[in-house]
Amino acid sequence: MAALVTTATVVLMVGSSADAERKPTPEQLKRELAELQKDYDAIVGDYNANRVALEDARAAEEQAGERLATAEQTYEDARRQVTLLATLSYQGAPSNAGIAFGDAEPHERIHTTALLHQRAAENNAAIIRLEKLRDQRLRAEESATDKRQDLQKRDKTLRTQRDEADDTIDKIKKKIDQLVLTPSGRRPNGTWVPQLPDGPDYITPRTRLIRDQVKERFSLPDGVGCYRSLQDGGEHPLGRACDFMITSGGTWPTPAEAALGDRLAAWAIENSRRLGVKYVIYRQRIWQGSGWRSMSNRGGVTANHQDHVHISMY
Repeated sequence: MAALVTTATVVLMVGSSADAERKPTPEQLKRELAELQKDYDAIVGDYNANRVALEDARAAEEQAGERLATAEQTYEDARRQVTLLATLSYQGAPSNAGIAFGDAEPHERIHTTALLHQRAAENNAAIIRLEKLRDQRLRAEESATDKRQDLQKRDKTLRTQRDEADDTIDKIKKKIDQLVLTPSGRRPNGTWVPQLPDGPDYITPRTRLIRDQVKERFSLPDGVGCYRSLQDGGEHPLGRACDFMITSGGTWPTPAEAALGDRLAAWAIENSRRLGVKYVIYRQRIWQGSGWRSMSNRGGVTANHQDHVHISMY
């Protein structure tokens, strides 16, 4: 965690007077973010492993309790058995004979006496087993309790570290976002001067700028598609729109891919006024400056913008 704090301190000092003239470049901030992400991944790994160990400790406590309950039941059965035999012996009756002990034949008396000794021996063995199981249970319970308490402390520490890592990473990302280049052509009243597409990719300078910054900011598995022919209609032929693919195309996104699309769409919306974003389409919804609205079903994964984020520019 010390590495996180040190890194964050270095990065977040960019606003101080001593470093006012040496603001970090996007590349420097990205390197800092990559280091933070490594530390964060390690913390999350430790946190998850600790949660598993905590559950194991709880299970060990429960198992120890179950073993003790079984042993105590065994002991109780043996105790009742010996008590019954002792009562029968005192009354002069064999345990498994239909005649009184005093009236029994010598061989029957010998059999009954041997049975009493056998039952007593079994009871003593049961008591010994119970004592061993009870000792084992107590040791297991003490060990599990100590481990659980230690894990709970570690769990709390890791949770705090994870929260601190989250906060630090958010601050770094905000610093990166603050360095997002502002395109040209914005009027004083906030509207945008129309731009014509140019260059080999045949898109407008504003579209090119957001495309390049998205590619720097996010790791997209299947690239970006912007210009398309007039046959497609819409704003792609005008060079004012790009599709940022989060899957290989035509396939339903995994939870991780959908989350990537959520982050990309949120970033575009957050920076919409600065970059000149006209609208965003994702997950069969459209954002046009005042929240998401549902769109009609166009009949497919790609047509419904489930596998990519569409961004159109002014």
